[in-house]
This record gives sequence, structure tokens and C-alpha cells, in this order.
Amino acid sequence: MCRVVLCLLIPALHAQPLKPETERDFDCYVQSAEARMDAQTAFVAADSDPALNEDLVRGRQIRTLPANGANPHQLAGGQLYDWIGLVFIAGGSLDLTIRMLQDYDHRARYFPEILSASKLLCHTGENRFQFTMRLKEPAVLDVESDVVWERVGPERWRCRSYSTSVHEIGKDHGYAQRLYSYWRFAEAGKGVYVQAETITLSREFSGFTRALGSMVGINPEKTLKRTLASMRESALKPGLQIDGPPAGLAECGDPFHPGGCAAPSKTK
Repeated sequence: MCRVVLCLLIPALHAQPLKPETERDFDCYVQSAEARMDAQTAFVAADSDPALNEDLVRGRQIRTLPANGANPHQLAGGQLYDWIGLVFIAGGSLDLTIRMLQDYDHRARYFPEILSASKLLCHTGENRFQFTMRLKEPAVLDVESDVVWERVGPERWRCRSYSTSVHEIGKDHGYAQRLYSYWRFAEAGKGVYVQAETITLSREFSGFTRALGSMVGINPEKTLKRTLASMRESALKPGLQIDGPPAGLAECGDPFHPGGCAAPSKTK
């Protein structure tokens, strides 16, 4: 029997390719969402919302908000979920939190409810990584991602993570075909604010199927909450030991960039 991390590299059943119109609609949405994120004046939403900040800091709540109106968003042949999640890690350290999240070989240690395995594939410098992980929900999924980190100030970081391949183990239900996430981290006196926006693409399902799926864990909002809860718990563990990237690992190639909103080509 192979070890889980090695099994992670064995090809899963091939997922059905996205229809061109679905991929185009998704890329258009992502382009618009990234422009919105880049234009926002508050680094994290709690900076401009005292009530939200109160919930996070004093109430120790994990809050989720629809990023762009009600979910799901209907695309041609697919459904898109766009959620923002926030947590305040009281007593947390920004440096420790970032180093923990960049420890891609051991992510399952920090997110045991969400992941069963992970492996760093390459890194370039201290801010560029590609890794693969096995997700437990919304189904058993092997996901390879390209991640770029950016320090935007002495107490602020952000990163963008794009899935470059998603394979469901066993029957391909199409629960998750793209997984993009955008993270912001800000240290403020007595803790660390974490804000994530996740954009998830699935196949088109009926309302009944979506409701049934939500009951068994096919729920991007619920997954985001669990991720933030695990992050807070792991970042505060006493004596947390974090390993750096292994020596001799290859450098990554060119960074992945979403396709953008291109008009469909006309055939004669």
C-alpha cells in the first residue's frame, strides 16, 4: 500500500474538460473580482466596519460574507461561489502565521479537518510556490496550485492562489473545477487579522442537488469557515515547530495567470 503523500501524485480519473463558454465566463468573473479587490481602500473589511471588527476581536467570531451578491452565480454551464471570510487571531504573530502557511509539505498538520496530505513541488525565492494537496471536501480532490506571496508593508502580507489542476478521486461529480483564493494578513497590536476571498467553480446543479450537497459538506462557505478555524487553532499552538522548504527543490516556472475576459472567437 502506498503512502498517502505518494498516492497524491498518482493521476486521478480525468475530469471532464470545461466547456469553452464556462471557462470564458469564469475568467471574466475573476478579472472583474480581482479589479474590485485591487481597488478596495480598506486592507481588510474590518478596517472600515466597526461592527464587524467588534465581532472579530471581542466576539472571537469567524465571519463570512458574500463578496458580490447572493451565491451561487450562474455561468454558462457552471455555478460560481464567491465568499469572503474573516478571523482575528488574538495573541497571534504575523511572522509565525505566514511561515506556517508557507510550510506546504505539512499543511495537513495545520488543517486536519480539510486536508489529508500535501506536498511542495517547487519554490522560487521566498514568495513563489507550487504545491499539491488532497482535500477531504467537498469531495476527495487532488488540487495543484500556484501561489504568489507579497509583503505590502512591515505588518501586512497578501497572496493569491490559483488551482492549475483539480481531479476528483473516483466518480467525477464536478463539485469543484476551479479553486482560487486571495488572502490578506495584517498584524494589529494584539493579534493578526486574516481575510480570505475564495472563488469556486462547480458544474451546474439543480437547487435540490445543491441543497442535498450542502447537507453532506459540499458548501464553499462552510469549508472557508473550517479553514479559518483550523488556521487560528494551529497558529496558537504552544511550541509550534515549522520546517522550511527542503533543500535541492526545483525552481518554479512562469507564474500562472487567469485567462482574462476575452471575447469568443468567431468561426467562419
